[in-house]
Amino acid sequence: MKAYIKTNKWLKQSKKVALSAALQYLFLTISVNGYAYAQQADPGSAKPDKKEKIAVPGMVDGQDDKQKSAAADSPAVLPAVVIKDKAQTAGYVTSRTVSGTKTDTPLTEIPQSISIINRRELDMRGVHLNFTEALRYVPGVVVDQFGFNGTGFEYIGMRGFNVQTTGNFRDNLSQQGTGLYFGAFLTDPYALERVDVLRGPTSVMFGRGDAGGIVNRITKLPTATPIREVEIQYGNFDRKRIAADFGLANADGTLMFRLVTTALDTDTQVRFPNTNGDRAEIRRFYIAPSLTWRPSDRTSITLFGDILNNRSGAGAFYVATSDGRPTNTLLGDPAFTRYATDQASVSYKIEHHFNEIFTARQNFRFMRQDGRFSDLNPAGFNADNHTLNRSAFSTNERLDQTALDTHVQARVNTGPVNHTVLVGIDWTRTNASLRYMASSGITPSIDVLNPVYFQPIPTPDILAIDGTQKIDQVGFYVQDQLKYQNWVLTLSGRHDRVSTVNDINVFTPPYLKSTDSAYTGRAGLTYLFSNGIAPYVSYSQSFLPQSGVNFFENRPFDPTRASQYEVGVKYQPPGSRSLFTAALFDLTKTNVLTPDLRAGGLLTLTGEVRSRGAEVEARTEVFRGLNFIGAFTYNDVKVTESVNDVVGNMPVRVPNLTTSGWLDYNLAALNISWLKGFGIGGGTRYVGRVFNDEENTSITPSFTLFDAVVRYDHGPWRFFLNANNIFNEKYYSASSGGNFFRGTERSVIGTLKLNF
Repeated sequence: MKAYIKTNKWLKQSKKVALSAALQYLFLTISVNGYAYAQQADPGSAKPDKKEKIAVPGMVDGQDDKQKSAAADSPAVLPAVVIKDKAQTAGYVTSRTVSGTKTDTPLTEIPQSISIINRRELDMRGVHLNFTEALRYVPGVVVDQFGFNGTGFEYIGMRGFNVQTTGNFRDNLSQQGTGLYFGAFLTDPYALERVDVLRGPTSVMFGRGDAGGIVNRITKLPTATPIREVEIQYGNFDRKRIAADFGLANADGTLMFRLVTTALDTDTQVRFPNTNGDRAEIRRFYIAPSLTWRPSDRTSITLFGDILNNRSGAGAFYVATSDGRPTNTLLGDPAFTRYATDQASVSYKIEHHFNEIFTARQNFRFMRQDGRFSDLNPAGFNADNHTLNRSAFSTNERLDQTALDTHVQARVNTGPVNHTVLVGIDWTRTNASLRYMASSGITPSIDVLNPVYFQPIPTPDILAIDGTQKIDQVGFYVQDQLKYQNWVLTLSGRHDRVSTVNDINVFTPPYLKSTDSAYTGRAGLTYLFSNGIAPYVSYSQSFLPQSGVNFFENRPFDPTRASQYEVGVKYQPPGSRSLFTAALFDLTKTNVLTPDLRAGGLLTLTGEVRSRGAEVEARTEVFRGLNFIGAFTYNDVKVTESVNDVVGNMPVRVPNLTTSGWLDYNLAALNISWLKGFGIGGGTRYVGRVFNDEENTSITPSFTLFDAVVRYDHGPWRFFLNANNIFNEKYYSASSGGNFFRGTERSVIGTLKLNF
């Protein structure tokens, strides 16, 4: 009887041990797969994981010497517990970020509007072609203002301001360098683990953050769990794409490697009339190796690089008639118009924890892009009012950017107040060169009512612009996050010094040098209620040197400055997969740049613009298996100072109202056997009317689009069928400078993914 009691007691204890170990191992598996913040958000930016010692009999690699001895002496050995988690129930909510403060901080403690798009959402919504697709369901953000874009350029507006290049960040480092004409760094969406969107001025921490906000792209980097993923894709417009993601690690997790690559070959909706359906195409190749070495549990070193080659034809810019009516005529020629970029980067991230108080980090990246662009500009109508003269041009551009950020973090207490102090210095250098060639020959004109293509376009042979520009920026910053009971006070300050050197032949004199400096700050106060409600109030500033040249005034652009007041509330119910946010803001920016398409897209200074508005966002698991994303934005943007007589008007291509909603449901939650593995989803996007001219006399009407997805999981196989603009709504996103920008037509894409 005593033997039976002892045996029964031993069995119960063994079950408890096994269950506890299984749960611990499940948590570890999810964490190293990228769904715990420390690995998913920004590997190397939080404290390195200590080697886990999981007391699962049979798992010898996870045991210390005493555990090994105990396992050897045990009268019985339970089988190894292996739990695989696909992490598809993680939902769309991420609760922490490094992007907001450069420290690992809960979203509810950051006094700023932030949205995070994780990898699950990117896959579910079928973000594969252009990076801007990732931002379609984010409040305060407008994408594709110039319609469908086959060239790869990332047109993004935030809180009423263009942030195409000024808001371009990756892994907390700027990649916002821009060329003197077309050059700008591009992003392949398959390269990313997630996307962090910070709205409002952010330059206090990032130096080159603009007034509207920044978009921080988080790269896929090595993890402790092996990754083996291959996917193939086919869709309309003869889209063909293949991608692979492979990762491995040694037994003790001190050395990890990852390789991400993808290749794309597709036609586009950009069809040249009278050519039997000839279309502009996109050809793209991307590859990115990365390596992480952890010599100790206190130090992490990650090296990574990437190469992106992009080839494309014309964008969806359709010329207007002389009296302003849209046509199906493209200004470019399919045999001449080309956009080609070769881009590469090399980076490293180093993090060392001296002790429980001090941590030092250094991030570095060097990027280069060589761009070769050929296109045609309009040169006025003939007397018949339908024959449009054109001028051929080509540019050869090189864009280099070096970014280095070094900071020290300290977590200390002064009585009842907890401090997270950050002190750092960052440096960014951008070098841009341009050779703009014009044609000495006569460029054939085009009849916009009956166009003829494949005409002989003379090769541009006159060097019209030859110049270089170098911008150096050094910034010193300090931040203190003070936490007292339920109060969180965030204080940040920064000083920047910027030097700009131009040597451009069209200037008089050609060599120009300027120096600017500025102090910026941020202050925010948050109160954390125990029920998950966190109201906040904040004031923030930005200072940004502007790349490019003001060809109209024969000098470099002045730096832009901005200030913002914001009040909001965040609500994250404890223990839930939900996050609700709402914010009101008042933002003013000076020296705003606006593209002038009548001058080939050259930028001009508008003056001062004020943006006021409200934003609401919901990311929640409504109930088991049903996830929802909702966004609403009202934006009142006015020109308050201008060299033109447009004070009080709205800037062009800025909608005053946008809203969107996305739902997806895992049908396995219905507990019906034949539905296991199936999922469905859908969304709708509304973009309000925009003005096409500074005088606000011409309007492009609002439009509403619908998206959908069907997916099926079967073992290691996953299949997605994504349809965007499923009803093929014909619309224009805007009209300006004699061009109509046709919106993205229906796309239907099938993706087959294998994880093995």
